[in-house]
Amino acid sequence: MFSLCNVTVYCGRGDRKTAKGKRFNHSFGNARPRNKNKGRGPPRVPVAPSTSPPKKDKYEDNEKIKIDIDESLFDG
Repeated sequence: MFSLCNVTVYCGRGDRKTAKGKRFNHSFGNARPRNKNKGRGPPRVPVAPSTSPPKKDKYEDNEKIKIDIDESLFDG
C-alpha cells in the first residue's frame, strides 16, 4: 500500500543537519562549529617512523614454478 502523505526529504543545501545546509542557512551547530578549534581534543604528537626493518611477506619465497602450455589448444 502506498502512503499518500507528502514527505519531503531534504538533501544538500536544504538539509540543516549537514555542513552545506548550515552554510546555506547561515547557522552553526555540530556539523558546522562556530569555533573550529573547539572540540578537537588535545593536539597530537607526531610519531617518528620506526627504525626497524620492514616485515617480510610470509608468502614471498622467490619460488618459481615452470608451467608447460600445450600449444595445440590454440590452433584453430
